[in-house]
Amino acid sequence: MRTRSKRLSGLVAVAAASLLAVGACSSGGGAGGEGNVSAGFADCEKKPNECNSGQTKKGGQLTASLEKTIQNFNIIDSDGNTFETSQVMNGVVPSPFITRPDLKPTLNTDLMVSAEQTSTSPQTIVYKVKPEAVWSDGSAIGFEDFQFMWKVQNGKDCKDCTPASTTGYELISSMEQSDNGKTITVKFDKPYPDWRGLFSLFPASVAKQGGDLNTAAGLSKAYNSFKADAPKWSGAGYVISEYVKDQSVTLTPNPKWYGKDKPALDKIVFRMITDQAQQVPALQNREIQYMYSQPNVDMVNQVKNIQNVNYTIGKGLVWEHVDLNLKNQYLKDVALRQALFTVINTKEIINKTIGQFVPGAQPLGSHNFVPGQAGYKDFVTPTGQGSGDVEKAKKILTDAGYKIEGGKLITKAGTPVPALRMAHTEGNQVRAQTSALVQNAAKQIGVDITITPVKSLGGTLSKGDYDLIIFAWVSSPYNSGNKDLWSTPGGSNYGKWSNAEADKALEQAAQETDSAKVADLLNKADEIMTKEAYVLPLYQKPTFLAIYKDYVHIRDNPTNAGPTYNIEQWGMKASAQ
Repeated sequence: MRTRSKRLSGLVAVAAASLLAVGACSSGGGAGGEGNVSAGFADCEKKPNECNSGQTKKGGQLTASLEKTIQNFNIIDSDGNTFETSQVMNGVVPSPFITRPDLKPTLNTDLMVSAEQTSTSPQTIVYKVKPEAVWSDGSAIGFEDFQFMWKVQNGKDCKDCTPASTTGYELISSMEQSDNGKTITVKFDKPYPDWRGLFSLFPASVAKQGGDLNTAAGLSKAYNSFKADAPKWSGAGYVISEYVKDQSVTLTPNPKWYGKDKPALDKIVFRMITDQAQQVPALQNREIQYMYSQPNVDMVNQVKNIQNVNYTIGKGLVWEHVDLNLKNQYLKDVALRQALFTVINTKEIINKTIGQFVPGAQPLGSHNFVPGQAGYKDFVTPTGQGSGDVEKAKKILTDAGYKIEGGKLITKAGTPVPALRMAHTEGNQVRAQTSALVQNAAKQIGVDITITPVKSLGGTLSKGDYDLIIFAWVSSPYNSGNKDLWSTPGGSNYGKWSNAEADKALEQAAQETDSAKVADLLNKADEIMTKEAYVLPLYQKPTFLAIYKDYVHIRDNPTNAGPTYNIEQWGMKASAQ
């Protein structure tokens, strides 16, 4: 899945992506259906932030599955911005605010004394970092760390940096320090309502080893230095003590951790199991004790039969979608895009995939909100996209001058449309099934699709190495990050859609403080994009958490924060034998 870390404002790609939280979606662990939650998670619907709690004992180890390998440890980067990587880095990266399972941003009181808006003209935020907050090398967390993260994400100081999002950072006009760098005063040129989502922090002291932070070239070198190697630094409860590429990441307690909750577990191992078929056997054999997976019906049914395992299926801020790459010369034609999306049958996809274990799952009609949120409007259904209407798709093509001859789609210039490549993450059964259904649908209008499983979602997206791709966005309680998904210069606009009118609406939405106006502006852009057939929403993607009963303080968090939002609190039950 595509995402950003627990503390980030925007979106994350889940080899699956990003959405907007805010509203009345099912909370973390919210089951939403009989048989979709075990007794151990039954109270998560009413108590999303406190369920599965209990006294912990010192010691023990937890091994968790990770569905994707890690290609890039720089989670703010357009390539490294994946949900799986963020789940590991949540134990390492500090930030002023944390998004909890109830979808609300909460001050990180381990790191911060306070973070408050002190003026609206100009908008001014004053961050006060705790005196005892330090990096794992003993150096203070403070002004230079905030400043570095601003410079590499504002799109101005480091033109060669490739952040997944610049939203919010590009509006900062100045940053000043006091109290030996522990108080940071940030002023904005224009209002930025989602300021609580800014500043996942990397250590400037480490960045300086990569490059000169006072020059554009040096900033680029420093930024890139955070990509390849597993960090040896930490500003949170754990440090990465071992990394075996494509196999595992091991976290152990940070000896310099300054927070209230000292990690109880001696070790947390994230084991990379990219073949979904191997995850349940590993859980059953206790080779892993935790899995947070993109579910399929076989996986769900098998987990339900494993003794002493708690599980929950929830409706998260995650939505599955099919994207087109507009750099492909044939897909630049809006008529072909509209026809492709019209011939795809979203209800059929749901019925043959997640509908088998998520009763009542329905097609999604928005690119910005999920059902239950105040701004949700269905712009997709009126266009006929996702309807599976073959005749309508053919009419769109013939009206635009296309012909279907010998089972092949021919352009008005007489050129056969070549086979299109559809990518999905390797080992994901639901995505493989969906891709096959899209392939069969496209064949009905003379378009051949070659299905190409890929190992690296982030790399495939950032390189634009696809014609069609299926993945998901995982989101946070912040709306402004959607600008980076759909606007022309957006760092996560991988398929390169561009519309000046939509750009204007998205820019205004990112600076608007009235939530109703934000929704109106996002919906304005959504309506334009839907008609131009760039991204086809499929459905609100279910979350699936399974964990052995002898572990506590682990619960679903259906935002881009994920279950590791509180990783310092994880532990084994004090009463466990």
